[in-house]
Amino acid sequence: MPAALNLNSARLTGGAALVPTNRKRRREVRRALLMVAPAVLLVATIYLYPALYTLTLSFAKFDMVRLTIGSSVGFGNYADLLNNSAFVDATLRTIYFGLLIAVSATVIGFLIALLLDQKFYGRTVVRVVVVLPWAVPPVVAGVLWGQMFHADVGFVNALLTRVGLIDRYQIWLGSGWSALHVIAIAEIWKAIPFMVLFLLAGLQSLPRHVFEAASVDGASAGQRFRHMMMPLMMPIVIPLALIQFVWAMKAFDTIFVLTRGGPAGGTTTLNYFVYREAFQTFDLGRASAAAYVLLLVTLFVVLLSTLFRRFLRRELL
Repeated sequence: MPAALNLNSARLTGGAALVPTNRKRRREVRRALLMVAPAVLLVATIYLYPALYTLTLSFAKFDMVRLTIGSSVGFGNYADLLNNSAFVDATLRTIYFGLLIAVSATVIGFLIALLLDQKFYGRTVVRVVVVLPWAVPPVVAGVLWGQMFHADVGFVNALLTRVGLIDRYQIWLGSGWSALHVIAIAEIWKAIPFMVLFLLAGLQSLPRHVFEAASVDGASAGQRFRHMMMPLMMPIVIPLALIQFVWAMKAFDTIFVLTRGGPAGGTTTLNYFVYREAFQTFDLGRASAAAYVLLLVTLFVVLLSTLFRRFLRRELL
């Protein structure tokens, strides 16, 4: 009986002790929320409010006289976009453009990271050279690449002519297909430092003794790369490629400097289409709808990439 009384007393004491603890925890939560409230308010003002305003605008017509949202048109803006061949072409072009830059930047960055992970004379100089594109402003980089691919005095034409790959100077920015790839080269060049730094950090974090043990056991370089390095690097490679794809989807400055979306709309991506609809034709309703289509396309490709990552992980493991 005394033991039962002691047990009941302990339970009562413990229950009483929980009350102040819970109150203290709630006070700490309220204090924490109060401290982060200014940051949350700032983010909501800068990002959330424009996003909701743009979403509302995508279902309405904007009154340019009163600078207010006019009458509601439902999904009329989206229907107009789907019936617009220029918008459909821009959507397909944007997906291709984003995937091209993401894959190319990832592969080239990974190869450079593998090189820099080795010890050789002058490695520090090479690392500095690789990071240099980060020091060049985007507009300056666009002008630089425009001069390099200039039809008359461009370095690329002179080099290719000297080595015999072309017999006459080419107008690289004269057709939509070649101009789009010139812009892609410029964007890949800007993306290389970001990719190399993170991939090199990932490579240097891998356990060296595991690779050495596999080499002693007779595993070839190809086997170590496929069955060990790639599975270990996938958690780093896939997110970096997705980040690069998202950045490519919203590329604007290089397109604006080099081609202004031309020739004949051949380099107009969705992001530039939004700019043209908003600030050239002043149709803010369709521009807002196109911006949300860009968001949906980006999310769709990210979802496909996530599914591909899971499939690839099963195959590699």
